Amino acid sequence: MTVRSLEPLLAGDILVAATRLHPGARYPTGDGALRQLRPDLSLRSTASTGHVGLVAHLGFDPEGHLWALDPQARAISRFDREGEPMPPPPVGDHPFGPMCVMPEGDILLGEHLAGPAGPFAGTGRVHRFDRTMTRVHAYDTQWHGGVGGFLGVTHMALAPDGETLFHLSETGPHIFGHDLVRDRRLGPVFTLEAPPAMLFGLAALPGGDLLVATGTGLVRLRRAGARLEHVGTVALPPPAAGRPGWANVVLRPSRTSVFVLDFLGGRLAELDPQSETLLRCADLGLPSALTSLVEVP
Repeated sequence: MTVRSLEPLLAGDILVAATRLHPGARYPTGDGALRQLRPDLSLRSTASTGHVGLVAHLGFDPEGHLWALDPQARAISRFDREGEPMPPPPVGDHPFGPMCVMPEGDILLGEHLAGPAGPFAGTGRVHRFDRTMTRVHAYDTQWHGGVGGFLGVTHMALAPDGETLFHLSETGPHIFGHDLVRDRRLGPVFTLEAPPAMLFGLAALPGGDLLVATGTGLVRLRRAGARLEHVGTVALPPPAAGRPGWANVVLRPSRTSVFVLDFLGGRLAELDPQSETLLRCADLGLPSALTSLVEVP
């Protein structure tokens, strides 16, 4: 499979994970791919990553290069601002999924997988790299395993203080906190009790609240001492058929709205988190592939 270029990245472009799934696979697996969309969600281009797995996370590094992380393939694909493929970052053979950029420019990469052996092997730790891609620390993060038992740190959000990392294992009920300064586990800082008690992607809002996807919608959390307290719930449009799959939430660079991703249905919604108004909802035709999104600032 040949890695294809994207078009030059323009402000407002939206990049979405668009793995071309293999029929009959036990878990969602296929040929890694991205779609580059205009702000109105019309298609600009597509590109392949050259790997077989599932693109789980998209992000920008401090230099503005696009990263596509595939923990199944244990691979990271990179594209420059012109949309051209770049060599992968020298970060080792780990099942990296989520990434966060620290205020000083260091990059946090979470091991999406935490199985003891085989294709889902991993440690569930978060690794920290400086701008030269030198690993400076590996945090002993806690993980739940999810319903399959092999999921580590699948989603992360950095608190506004830059010192606390919130993270979870998707399909598990807990959000964990981690003190990055002292490399200290803070334990579960929130646990969803209402069945089905499953949490997915999360995003930190400018005021410090967190939005967390639950499959059917979002919960809003606020810091209360050492824990997070539930302060609201946002329902999202149900599927026309099948199970609801709202599984990730991404803050837009404008910081005025969020995108919410329906993994199972391949739909994309935009929401005003303050008024809880649904601004738009579109079917991208990417069932079981729409894991992540980034918007070009």
